[in-house]
Amino acid sequence: MRWFIAIIGILFLLGGCSSKHYFEPQEIAGYVSFDGELPAKITDVLRDGATLENGEFISKDGLEKYKLPKGYLFINKSGGYYIGAKPCGDLLIVDSATQKRWHKKFKQKGVVAASIKNDVAALVFDNNSLMLFDFKNDKKIYSSKQAKAIAVDTKIANPYFLERLVIFPTLDGKLVVVDPQGKELRTIIVGTSEHFNNVIFLNVIDEKLIAATPNKIVSVSPTFTNSLDVALSDVLYVKDRVYLLSKDGEVILTDPELNVLKRRKYPFAHFVGAIYGEYIYVIEKEGYIVALDRDLRASNIFKFPEAVEEYIFVAGDKVFYDDKYFRLNKL
Repeated sequence: MRWFIAIIGILFLLGGCSSKHYFEPQEIAGYVSFDGELPAKITDVLRDGATLENGEFISKDGLEKYKLPKGYLFINKSGGYYIGAKPCGDLLIVDSATQKRWHKKFKQKGVVAASIKNDVAALVFDNNSLMLFDFKNDKKIYSSKQAKAIAVDTKIANPYFLERLVIFPTLDGKLVVVDPQGKELRTIIVGTSEHFNNVIFLNVIDEKLIAATPNKIVSVSPTFTNSLDVALSDVLYVKDRVYLLSKDGEVILTDPELNVLKRRKYPFAHFVGAIYGEYIYVIEKEGYIVALDRDLRASNIFKFPEAVEEYIFVAGDKVFYDDKYFRLNKL
């Protein structure tokens, strides 16, 4: 009899797991169509850039007029430079104005996040080591090995130059603050999860530092520190407002101190990207765009041309998907 009850229980569990829910809005305000094509298909997406199959890439400024050598992925556009890297350890820095190039080979570690200021590159490697590197003089200023990160979210935040400080986001959920001479000044714990604990968002506005991992967001200023535990798909920081896109289909509006001001729930929604202009536009995996006013008082839902099965990247007023794009300002 016990074996019979056990089998019934297993069948019940399997039956429950096979029932998957999808976002299905009751009302559609309109439909969007693609406005143009990219020169090639998107093959890789990071926090601040997307790489195309032919070596071209998209930065936060849009499609750039430069082609990376074969095998390189675009990391970031920072300080007037394009930054590309190979998984095997090659780093390429290109002056975006003159196209002069600098190349550096790092053994047994690849660059996954980078920013540049005054010809100094702040680098985060796939083994969770950090480095300040004067690439014009081929000189290492600072180097540190952080704790091993087993699994990471692909939205890896890039280092942040704050006046004379450098803030490194690590793959194990910390912020390491370093001065220009390479002295570590402070370490800030953001997340504490065992897996997927890397910093996916980092920004500083009005003396408030906002940082997030896939499971937690913190706000730090000279006078306070606050945090929220929430499973995050992405974060938008717009002047005096922070928008949290949760993995369970909720858009949460907070102030920069992370005090919750408003919530809107979209059952079974899976957000894959967001952008802001006159409104907040959130892209949903099943092929929808949710347009919200900045106070989250009202929203309209538009049908995307197709479900989002591959990489998507947003920059400026455009959403890039596969080998196509469209402009959001026509919604």
